[in-house]
Amino acid sequence: MRPVIFILFLLFPLQAAAQLLTGQTVWNGSVTITESIRVERSARLIILPGTQITFMGASLEVAGEMQADGVVFRGEQWPGIVLKGCDATTTLRNSSISGALIGVQVVGGAPLLEKNRLIANRIGVELRQKSAATIRGNRFEQNEKVGLFVKDGSTAVIEGNRFKRNRQYAAYLYRATPRQLTGNVFEQNGTGLLVAFAGSDPELKGNRFTANQTGIRVERAARPSLIGNIINGNEIGIDLFRRADPQIRGNLIKKNGKGVAIAYSSYPLIIENNFAENQTALYLEYQSSVWEGGQGGVERSAETVRRSAFGGQNKAVTSAAAPRYLDGTIHAAQNWWGAEETAQLARIGAGGNPDFMTDGRDLPTFVDAGQSYPLDQVRFDPWQKQPFSFLEEVP
Repeated sequence: MRPVIFILFLLFPLQAAAQLLTGQTVWNGSVTITESIRVERSARLIILPGTQITFMGASLEVAGEMQADGVVFRGEQWPGIVLKGCDATTTLRNSSISGALIGVQVVGGAPLLEKNRLIANRIGVELRQKSAATIRGNRFEQNEKVGLFVKDGSTAVIEGNRFKRNRQYAAYLYRATPRQLTGNVFEQNGTGLLVAFAGSDPELKGNRFTANQTGIRVERAARPSLIGNIINGNEIGIDLFRRADPQIRGNLIKKNGKGVAIAYSSYPLIIENNFAENQTALYLEYQSSVWEGGQGGVERSAETVRRSAFGGQNKAVTSAAAPRYLDGTIHAAQNWWGAEETAQLARIGAGGNPDFMTDGRDLPTFVDAGQSYPLDQVRFDPWQKQPFSFLEEVP
């Protein structure tokens, strides 16, 4: 027996009571939602282009299938849309979502969110429970806390999105490794991208970070690979904090206040990048292999405790890896440091103290808990004599 198909065309404003949708439902026109609606697992909701949906403190939960194209979803502090275990047949395209606590929450599954505008929500999109969603070509603007929040082991594809003027974090990877994060633009945000805690080890490739307070921040035992990105005109280009050990390779790091800031037992590998016109190329603070050798193991273990990104408990626990090396230096050889900087290195040699770096040559020690520790030094020799030509130049 074929399933019953229920089609509802809305050509005038509708007051929707609390209900479960079954079969097939079509929305069109102007819709006001006053009570929460759930699309059942075997059901399908189609929202036609031009539809405007206003939520009055209610939410839309989809456990079945939804197709929405060219739709306006709006309200004031409404809960948002929840896509619960939806597969790739659920698509949200060319639509705008505003005023929500969480604009779209994706719980598991692999839906497609493409060319949408997430504006002025508390959180724009949140991916949870190992979601494999595709987030492509969207605009995340003026979201209060996070534009795109990826957590709980989610393995999303995140490509070609634009993040602008998000107040706290444009995108936040928390114990998650997207299988692709490429071609995104982050501009004028508090922090463009935050990658935090053991288990966050993605490859971040071919993105652009410009005019943010902080372009990329890596912290608490995360180990991403930053490859082929343009990091230009930020207050801090890359900020490494509390046992952050990324690989930073093949990036253009230009015109930042601090190109790369390194603090509290962070041990990156910085190689084959173009640095140019930064106020300070590398800046070390509270960074000591002596401290790490004595206390780092305990502190790294602490990064595996059950805590959530914004407080509370977290069920997933991933062990934090030990540093790649622990020899009192930051490994930053085979980089091009800029024209004037390269000329200075030619004058002072490998044993000199470049004025475009701040490390243990400038501040030999620091004090932590009443004890003095030697500040690590940057190992910059050998350096590249000419810029790498494969990196795109920016004004």
